[in-house]
Amino acid sequence: MPALLSLSLACRSARRGLGLAILASLAAAPAAAQTPRPSPTPDPGPILGQDELDVQSRTSVILGSGARALGMGGAFLARADDATAASWNPAGLSYLRRPEMSVVGARNIFNSDIEGVERGRFKGWSPDFGAITFPLTVKNAGGAVQLSFQRVIPFDGSRKIARISGAGASSSLTSSGGFDVVALGTGWKLSRTLRLGVTLNRWVRGYEQDQTRVVEAGRTREIVTNWEMRGWNSNLGLIFTPIESLNLAVVGNTPFTAHVNLAKSRTDSLPNVEGELEPISSNAYESDDVTLEFPGAVGFGASWRPESRLTLSADYTRTFWSKAYVYNFFVIPFIDTEAPAIRQPPPADYVYSKLPYPYVTEDRQVDSEQVRFGVEYVFISGRIKVPVRGGYFNDRQIRLDRDGHAPRYHGFTAGTGLIVGSVLLDAAYLYQYGSYDDVFDQRITQRTHRFLASVIYRFGGLP
Repeated sequence: MPALLSLSLACRSARRGLGLAILASLAAAPAAAQTPRPSPTPDPGPILGQDELDVQSRTSVILGSGARALGMGGAFLARADDATAASWNPAGLSYLRRPEMSVVGARNIFNSDIEGVERGRFKGWSPDFGAITFPLTVKNAGGAVQLSFQRVIPFDGSRKIARISGAGASSSLTSSGGFDVVALGTGWKLSRTLRLGVTLNRWVRGYEQDQTRVVEAGRTREIVTNWEMRGWNSNLGLIFTPIESLNLAVVGNTPFTAHVNLAKSRTDSLPNVEGELEPISSNAYESDDVTLEFPGAVGFGASWRPESRLTLSADYTRTFWSKAYVYNFFVIPFIDTEAPAIRQPPPADYVYSKLPYPYVTEDRQVDSEQVRFGVEYVFISGRIKVPVRGGYFNDRQIRLDRDGHAPRYHGFTAGTGLIVGSVLLDAAYLYQYGSYDDVFDQRITQRTHRFLASVIYRFGGLP
């Protein structure tokens, strides 16, 4: 046991000076004044750090929910005319003329390869959206109000990570929860050509994650993270209809500061003479002094309906991740002596006053951009309607490659549905892929698969 412990501590000392890696979560917003980035922690742990959550394909905070919308490539800002409207453009709530209830669920799979070898895979089920909507009429203006729930960033699932370097180094993670929004929204048709809408959003909850990593010399490190956040922001939307078949849309999401309660614990273990893991160090700390500056976003859309069965749409969105920061984030260090579980604040070198977010190891981030195109055609037979949908999108990432450029990922979507009377059933599949060379001159390839299903029920019989 003492020999193994000495070998563990020697290996640990040799690793001092590596950079901290990915902080796991999403968010942050414009910072008023930039301050120098803190120096790296003296013992950051493995290359991916203590928090490993991949936010690929989820950097657009304007990207809403629903199998119909995502089946059309997510080009829905100017055609948001169903119960998921508030998550895209709240002005679209004005199209709803009967009470509606909707539920959306998602299956998420993320793959990552290095030089053609699978490095990691995440998969899990997650609630995506739920809402109830009521139409209103005030004098000559028609509109609706909606109470909704959206899991903007889902973390439900499990993840395996195989390390390219380090003998036997690997990680397993399980996580639950997500960045959730409870929103109260309304949209109104003010004239034949103009619709306006707004939502008030309460960001709640966060995620829980348990990460176990085999480090070196048989040493195992377990990090348990509980991240709870809260904050307020709003979405503003406009739809302009210059001619009956054409909609033009503008959407804006306001930035906000989220207050975070961050609790972390770390346990390091070595195998004893019987081969069973025995804790050699344990520490925990909790702070409510962590804050996120979550970025704002803007989006523009156009939707053309040349005939009642055919819809063509295109969107452009930008999220201002270049102004996204996390403050007072901390890392739990290794305790050099054998000890039972203790609770002590990390040393000053393990606390960061300000870091880019979510990729804290980078010197800077760039704004994400998405260009999206979609089509929908509805086949009609009596009371039965069967829509068929397809889409393409191009997604600029916020993390830079080896040459200082932001890689672009490509994506394709397909979807269908069934409309029978007051019931709308929809399903969609999304596939995204992209590659880039990292700072170690390794080719990284990432792929995303998403499956969505939604049910919408309209009260009151046929219109």
